[in-house]
Amino acid sequence: MLIYLYLGFEVIAFLTALFQFSKIRLSYYKYFVPYLFFIVLYEIGSYFNWFSINHTNLWAANITMGLSFIFYGLLLVRLLKRSVLKKWITRVIFLSIFLSLINNLFIQGFWNLNTITILVQYGLLILMTCFYFYELMNYKEKLIVIRLPGFWLNTGLLFFCLIQFLFFSAFAYMAYKNNYQYNSLFYVISNIANAILYSCLSISFLCFNKTGNYLH
Repeated sequence: MLIYLYLGFEVIAFLTALFQFSKIRLSYYKYFVPYLFFIVLYEIGSYFNWFSINHTNLWAANITMGLSFIFYGLLLVRLLKRSVLKKWITRVIFLSIFLSLINNLFIQGFWNLNTITILVQYGLLILMTCFYFYELMNYKEKLIVIRLPGFWLNTGLLFFCLIQFLFFSAFAYMAYKNNYQYNSLFYVISNIANAILYSCLSISFLCFNKTGNYLH
C-alpha cells in the first residue's frame, strides 16, 4: 500500500506542472514536466519489476538518482545569483558526476546501491539549498518569500535531502547489502521525504499565478 502513497505525491506534482505549463513554459521550471514524467514511469516500472536484471533493479536506482542529482543541481545553480559561486558549484557538480562513475564502475559496482555517491550528492544538494536561502536573506529588494517558486523548491529539497542523507548515513551498510529490514524501513522514510518534496514542488508550480519574479 505504501507504493500508492509514494507514487501519489509524484503524480500530483506532475499533473500540477502540466496544469501550470502555460505559466511555467518561459522559466526553467518547464523542464519539470519531462523530468516528473520520467520519475513517475520509473516508480511504476520499479513496482512491476520492469528493470529487474540478475534479480536486482538497484542499477536503475543508481542511474535515476544520478540523473535527479544532475537535474536538481543544474537547476539550483541557475537560481543562484553570484557568478563566482555558480562557477564553482558547477565544477563541483561535474566532479561529483565523474567520481560517481568511478564508484559505479570500480568500487561499489553497477549492480549494488551506490551509497557513497548518494551521500555525496545529497550533501551537495543540501549545501546548494543553503546557499540559495543565504542569498534570499541578503536580497536587497522586498520579497514575499512564500510566493516565490524557488523558496518552495528549495524548502522541499532541503527537507528531502536532509532526511535521506541522515537515513543513508545511519543505514548505508544495510542499503549496500540490500538488507530486507532496511528495505522495510526505507519505504517508510522515503514516503515521508517524498511527501514533503513533491508537495512543495506542487506549491512551487502554483506560485506562478502569484508572482512575476520567477528566477527566485
